[in-house]
Amino acid sequence: YHQVARSLEMQRNFVADVSHELRTPLTTLRGNLGLLQRDPPIPVDEQADILGDMTDESDRLIRLVNGLLVLARADAGKSLIEETVTIQSVLEETCSQAHLLDPQRSITLVAGDLSIKGDRDALKQVLLILLDNALKHSAGSILVSAERKGEQIEIRVQDRGEGISPEKLKHVFDRFYRGGDDVTIPGFGLGLPIAKALVEGQGGSIKMESKLGKGSVVSLLFPGVDSG
Repeated sequence: YHQVARSLEMQRNFVADVSHELRTPLTTLRGNLGLLQRDPPIPVDEQADILGDMTDESDRLIRLVNGLLVLARADAGKSLIEETVTIQSVLEETCSQAHLLDPQRSITLVAGDLSIKGDRDALKQVLLILLDNALKHSAGSILVSAERKGEQIEIRVQDRGEGISPEKLKHVFDRFYRGGDDVTIPGFGLGLPIAKALVEGQGGSIKMESKLGKGSVVSLLFPGVDSG
C-alpha cells in the first residue's frame, strides 16, 4: 500500500512539474502570436525579434519533450538491450564529443580493457550527460576513469568545480531539480534523472559524491564481463 501511494504521489508531482515547465514556453509563444496579430501591425524590426524569440521557445519545447520521451522509455525499460560492451571505445567517443563543447578544457581518460553487460547507446548517452554537467558546473579539468571492482566495473566522472552542499546533493537525481543554479545555465533538471533511469535499466547503479570547494564525482557501477 505504501509503495503504491508513494508511486502515485511521485506521478502527481511529476505531472505538476511537467505542466510547470511547459507553461512558460507555451505562454511566451501565445503572447508573441498575439503581438504578431495586432492591427495595425507592429514595426518590422520588432516582428523579427518576436519571431526569433518564438524560434528559441519552440526549440526549448522540443528539447523538453525529447527529454521526457527518453525518460519515459528508460522508466519502462524499453529500447535497452543487454550485450557485451567494450567501454574503452565508448569512453573515448564521449570524451572527444565533450571536448568539442569546450576545446579549452582538459578531459583526461584513464581506462583499461574492460567490458560490461549493458546497452552501448544508453551508456554513451549517460556519459554525455555526466560530461556535459561537469563542463557546465566546473571550470577546471575533468577526469574520466574506469576500473574493475570485484565482479563489477566502476566508471567515474570527476570534476574540480565548486561542489554541491549536502542538502542539495540529496536531490540531484530528482526530476526538474536544479538546486537554485544560475538561470543562465540551460537545462530542465532532467539530465541526471535520465542518466539514473538508463543506468538502472541496465542493471547498474549511480551515485554522486561532492565536497564544497573541491568538486564532485559521479560513479557508475555495472555488471562486469571477464576480459578473457
